[in-house]
Amino acid sequence: MLLAIDTATTVSGLALFDGTVRAEVMWDAGREHGAQLLPQLALLCEHVRCRPADLTAVAVALGPGSWSGLRVGLATAKGLALALDIPLLGVSTLAALRQPWRDHGATLALVRLGRDRFGVAEDDAPPRNVTLAELGVGCTGVRWVLGDCDDAVRAVLATRPGLAPRYPGPLGQLRRAAATAELAWLRYQRGEADDRATLEPIYLGEAVR
Repeated sequence: MLLAIDTATTVSGLALFDGTVRAEVMWDAGREHGAQLLPQLALLCEHVRCRPADLTAVAVALGPGSWSGLRVGLATAKGLALALDIPLLGVSTLAALRQPWRDHGATLALVRLGRDRFGVAEDDAPPRNVTLAELGVGCTGVRWVLGDCDDAVRAVLATRPGLAPRYPGPLGQLRRAAATAELAWLRYQRGEADDRATLEPIYLGEAVR
């Protein structure tokens, strides 16, 4: 059983996955990741009678995202992986956003970092740190815009020549822990794992609030 942990932003998530989604929870943690993560995990495991000994791998959302949130998630994942001596697998938050939409065409995934800055990625390109004014520069074609898309984001993207943004609604703004789990499971099945000592979050720049 693989456990996925995502505390990259104010919306946090956990999932238990063994090739199918056994359990999943999402909630608005605000800035209370440290206080809320373990109680939510205990409750999730209780629902499906999952014991620590049942876990065979731990996946964690690496960012981009909130500095404090990312550190809580990674510290918890590392602690579990070390204590249980099981593989640790890191997953990009932007890749997790894209995962449910991977068969629907080109994507522009974005996560708000604070102070009008965003972590963004076009399809499988490396993530970048850009301002609100820089969003979508050089991006063309029909694209699903996924993640933190408010009215200000939509207004900026509407000005980009050659870009035809499509918005999948509220579901397209959600980053599901099950998507993080599915991506990590593919790596786990191939026998891959990250170094439990050296794995670091994807911060994309200085901390912002």
